[in-house]
Amino acid sequence: MLAKSVSAYRSAVVALLAGCVAIPLAAQPAAPAPAAGAVPPASPAAAPATDPKTLPLEEGEGRAVALKLADELIKSFVFRDNAEDYAAMLRKNAAAGRYDKGTRGELATMMTDDLLAVHKDGHLHVMLAPPPERAGAAEAPQRRGPPPGWPPLIQAAKTIAPGIGYIRFTAFMGTDEEVAAVRKWLAENANAKTLIFDLRNHHGGGLDEQDAIFSYLFAKPTPLVKMAVAKDLFDRGDSPLASGPTLKFEAQGDKMVATHTAIPGADTPLRTAKVYLLVSNKSGSAAEHFALALKSSGRATLIGEATAGANHFGGGQPLNEHFGVWMPVGRTYDIKTGKDWEGDGVAPDIAADPRQALVVALEKAGLSHDEAVKLDAQEVPGEPVHRDKLRAR
Repeated sequence: MLAKSVSAYRSAVVALLAGCVAIPLAAQPAAPAPAAGAVPPASPAAAPATDPKTLPLEEGEGRAVALKLADELIKSFVFRDNAEDYAAMLRKNAAAGRYDKGTRGELATMMTDDLLAVHKDGHLHVMLAPPPERAGAAEAPQRRGPPPGWPPLIQAAKTIAPGIGYIRFTAFMGTDEEVAAVRKWLAENANAKTLIFDLRNHHGGGLDEQDAIFSYLFAKPTPLVKMAVAKDLFDRGDSPLASGPTLKFEAQGDKMVATHTAIPGADTPLRTAKVYLLVSNKSGSAAEHFALALKSSGRATLIGEATAGANHFGGGQPLNEHFGVWMPVGRTYDIKTGKDWEGDGVAPDIAADPRQALVVALEKAGLSHDEAVKLDAQEVPGEPVHRDKLRAR
């Protein structure tokens, strides 16, 4: 039974590449998100009648999950010293009976809070695995897509004003449809003088969309950022990253390190277009990778506020049939300084209220203030573009 549950877990938990999507516990889908055009379940009756978060823990389950998590952290977490601190806390709490009572949802929340009280991390959290697949469900994993309730992956893609292309993302999920839509927008705006990328409520994701964009923006192969994982983790096949055309891993001591490189595509005027990137404290994970890559290379001007500060990339791992952990296994960092953005975020070039960032970008692109305000009013992001940090995890 565990093998089937693990399969369902892996297809539902999006293990993406660059920084990854950190899906809050409350937003965890109860089943894999359907790909665009997929046939939905035959009837609502196929869904479980009980919310998995409300189910009581089985005897000894909480303690077993804590001990398994401690072992997995030692095995895989990005920083060994931090992993040992986490593991010591979990083992101590398990022995004291802290995880013996309550519901599964309460345990996931409690254990996450305990971890982050030891060391903050923008991605690490315990979550509920999806329930077993219903009878007759296809065994092949579905293509990754947004969890239920999210806005479309691309909320807007247009020529917002003559010579100005504008695109607003929810995440980089790497679906065929999203990558194709990005390429279509770039082709339609190939002669634009200015491009505006709006990542103010971007949840994170992978490299596919980024690589498509970079192929238009750079005239020659350009190193962007570095990404590193432990060599033993890479060698045993547990890295969410592998070498590819834009990412080449090489051994450096006990690490495998790759340079993410922009590879030019066809020559278009976009190689010299002005580029503005809108960011906020909700721009997380792969959005921060994208921001650092463009800022460090000098290819874009960032407008808004410091990003979310969620750096360490990784993916979902099962702990048992009912629980999993989003495990950070590597870090992305600036080629020039060696620093990453965990906890601090990527700072903007032009500090602005993120709610006014599009107005600022449009004015920088040559529009009058009144024109910019009018166009901004027509663009309504699918989610808030700023959050109160006191209420953020």
